[in-house]
Amino acid sequence: MKVLRLMSSRFVCVLCLGLFDLLLVVNLLIMLLAWLLDPFRLNLGPMHLTIHGGLKPILMLVLIFGVRQLLAWAFARSYPHVRGLWESAIFKKICFALITTYVFFALFESVLVWTRFNTAVPPIIFQGKINKGGLKITDTMPDAELIYRFQRGIDFGGRRINSLGFRDREVDPRKKPGTIRVICMGDSVTGQGHPGYSQYLHERLTNNPPTPGAWEAFNMGVYGYTSLQGLRLFQKQGRLLTPDIVTLYYGWNDHWLADEPDCHRMGLEMRPFAGRIFELFQQKRIFRLVVWALNPVPHVTVRNHGDARVPRVAPDEYRSTLEAFVREIRAADAIPVLITAPRRSLTQNVVAKKHVISVEQGHRTHDEYVEITRQVARESNVELLDLANLFTNQACDGYFAPDGIHFDNYVLEGDMTIDSPPLSLPQPGLMRIAEELDRKVRDITRTPAWQSQCLASP
Repeated sequence: MKVLRLMSSRFVCVLCLGLFDLLLVVNLLIMLLAWLLDPFRLNLGPMHLTIHGGLKPILMLVLIFGVRQLLAWAFARSYPHVRGLWESAIFKKICFALITTYVFFALFESVLVWTRFNTAVPPIIFQGKINKGGLKITDTMPDAELIYRFQRGIDFGGRRINSLGFRDREVDPRKKPGTIRVICMGDSVTGQGHPGYSQYLHERLTNNPPTPGAWEAFNMGVYGYTSLQGLRLFQKQGRLLTPDIVTLYYGWNDHWLADEPDCHRMGLEMRPFAGRIFELFQQKRIFRLVVWALNPVPHVTVRNHGDARVPRVAPDEYRSTLEAFVREIRAADAIPVLITAPRRSLTQNVVAKKHVISVEQGHRTHDEYVEITRQVARESNVELLDLANLFTNQACDGYFAPDGIHFDNYVLEGDMTIDSPPLSLPQPGLMRIAEELDRKVRDITRTPAWQSQCLASP
């Protein structure tokens, strides 16, 4: 009986130490989760426990370990060979690994907080998560990835939005065999007109094809879009239309000032598991530092223009976006064409809308972005239609709308009849753009790049 009581007492001591050792591991895990999630919520049936990261989980860990060591000391007086999990070398290594991990990340995070490092990460979109986008533009639909997009089937600026989602005639998304397709991407200058310059280009290419076979052109311009939105639009939709030539007319909206850049408002689409993991970590500055280090382009430093506003797409990011756009178009077996955006004098309206600090600053910045477009064309060996240079002549003054940005009858388009071109209102500016694009397309068909592309086509 004495032996049985002794064995029973030893078992109780071992069990007691083992329970405290398990509590130690559980507390370490909770401490890590509380720091990571802050707060960590644990639901155990009717019990709901909320634990915040900070000093309390650490003090609890110290308390559990202290009580455990006191018990081990007390038990050792009667049972010198009683051992718990802590006396195992493997268990100690596991505990020290958890503690070291916590200390490293907690200290690193504290340093980043102390140095005030921070960078925004884009919102995440995945199946099962509702994300309606971060901006509402009149007569458009919020879109989590693109910020907003045209709403199919409604009237926008006097024209019906087609089934593809653009302000143009109806277009079959499936390109007919043997057809050469030109898509014109850009902002409101590409989207505007009754019709737009893409339709004039379409008529030129259809009536007098540059090469044997059918040609077509249509517009994928969206009012207010930056090059970053255009790039995402091409990735999502444009490349699926199997274009042969893609023209890019961006720049104005890129350098307009906003409360935050587009890259912080445009969601990233991920698989559900990856999306939830991203959301789990995105509040930590360590994770933001890793995202910034791995992908610095969307988080480049933006210049301060005298207040808290920043360009929607900063200059360095604009350059990188155009370069990425060119790569995407070429990867889709199409030929990119960069277009510089010409201007006349801006009005005080852009200052009133807070797009720029002053008219003079708007002119300087726009000219800088035009020059970036030229540099990208040179460095990436891309076809360039330099409208900013072609339209400098005073004879071209009549092409521009009063805002110095758009062309022809832009200010009147909202009052025009849906899809009914006003024959009494000429559009020399948009027709000239189509003429120059037509000339550029015909030049492209005589280049080695076009010949190699034709040979590669089935």
